[in-house]
This record gives sequence, C-alpha cells and structure tokens, in this order.
Amino acid sequence: MNKTIIEILEHEGPASFTTAGPGGPHMAATWNSYIEVATDSSIIIPVGSLEKTEENIKAGSKLQMIVASKDVKGTMGPGAGFLLKGTAEFKKTGIDLERTKSRFPWARAIMIFTVEEEKQLI
Repeated sequence: MNKTIIEILEHEGPASFTTAGPGGPHMAATWNSYIEVATDSSIIIPVGSLEKTEENIKAGSKLQMIVASKDVKGTMGPGAGFLLKGTAEFKKTGIDLERTKSRFPWARAIMIFTVEEEKQLI
C-alpha cells in the first residue's frame, strides 16, 4: 500500500466507501482512525451496522473507498486523497475481530478490504 495512504490514515477524517446493489450505489463511511492496515494490500474496518454494505458484498459487489486528509502533502500542496478499489469480506469470528473488539466493543464484525487498485486524486 502506498505510504501516503498509510500517512493519511494516521490523520483523523472521514473515509467513505461505496458498494453496488439492486437499488443502485450504496454509500457508507467510517473514520480514518478506525481503520487498521493489516497487510501491504488490505485494511480492517470495524463494523457496527453496515448491513446494506454487507448484503451488497455478499451478492458480489466490489468496494470503492475514498481516504483523504488535508494534513498530508498531496500532488499540488496540502491535502492528499486516494480512490481505492477492490474486494471486501465480512468476518464475524476470529482473532482479528477479537483484537478489533478490544478497541471498539460495539463491533459486531470486521470488514477486510483487499485493495486491488489505488489512484491518487489530489
């Protein structure tokens, strides 16, 4: 994962993501500080609700996410942002969920987002 993306996630801000379903696009969001970088290509997001997102993912939707921070140097000065594209899965058991629940007791699951494409927007 691009080092600028990791730097963005170290600064607070909203991280929005979109899936597609029978009713069209579905948008949801979380906070950068909730996101954990798991591997070079995957991140873990705690799940409180996100029922529609989960439904769309189970039906085969890909996930697109925007992460940004005005506190990180971008391509034209202050402010950097990326569009991330890839696949996601929801896990309701396991060590990663237990670790996430220690930080976020409200988490009913985790969403593991595997980033297959990243594009810097700003």
